[in-house]
Amino acid sequence: MSVPFHFEQVQTAGGVRAPGLFYSETLPKNPSLRARNRQQVIRVHDALCNRRDASVLDTDFAPGFIDHSPFMSGGLQGVREMLELLPDLHHEVVRVLADGDLVAIHGRYTGLGSTPLVGFDIYRFSGGRIVEHWAALAAEAAPNASGRTQLDGPTEPGRGDAEANRAFVVRHVVGTLFNANYSGFRFSTDGTRLLQHSPEMADGVDAAIDWHDALRTRGQAPDYQHIHRTVAEGQFVLTHSEARLGGVRHACVELWRIENGLLAEMWDLIVPMPEDEYAVHQNGVF
Repeated sequence: MSVPFHFEQVQTAGGVRAPGLFYSETLPKNPSLRARNRQQVIRVHDALCNRRDASVLDTDFAPGFIDHSPFMSGGLQGVREMLELLPDLHHEVVRVLADGDLVAIHGRYTGLGSTPLVGFDIYRFSGGRIVEHWAALAAEAAPNASGRTQLDGPTEPGRGDAEANRAFVVRHVVGTLFNANYSGFRFSTDGTRLLQHSPEMADGVDAAIDWHDALRTRGQAPDYQHIHRTVAEGQFVLTHSEARLGGVRHACVELWRIENGLLAEMWDLIVPMPEDEYAVHQNGVF
């Protein structure tokens, strides 16, 4: 959800205090609205990326639509330019999460270059129209050491307490990733099992801890600074965070699946983002 949250202040490594997002009860839990937003985003994505139907820009987007993607010029005109410049663009939807005024899509793009891209797109609705968009894209990688890809695994949110799962995931992200206290993976899981879709990590809690510790040893561990938004539905919780890696600004999009109150599976993208003053628009990339 995008606005507003209840925050607690959480002490992080180095004495920096980062906001911890715990609960959001401000937007009504309206299953019919969630279903409508979900289907609208799927339809719009198909129209733009697969059928090149720009009419949805007039029917489904607000006139003042804001695009935060660093690759777009920032509004409806930027989307129109994209359609003209990318005649072979295609998008495959793999997962969709709907939560309040936000819908997140996890899928694969082709036609943006020689290599398929894996991406997360987040849309915000107001008054039945799309008013904002964020994106994180990266080249599709080979399967990881456990044979998992960036997109395989469960695709449906399933049944779960979205608010309890959101609170649990944010506590994990702040306590483990913000604090660089990677042993926290043991306490957020059953201690051993974590199905992993990140290209550089194998399954298992030990693998996650070892990978993060190795980055820290090399001085390359992500310095998490802010959780900008979360999208929670059923067993899935997506966190959209900002971090620094080697002094470079990055977007960290992590999709967590909760099973029996514990982390069971994760997908992620960690991609560089320009400073706002160097983006092709003035909307900010977060």
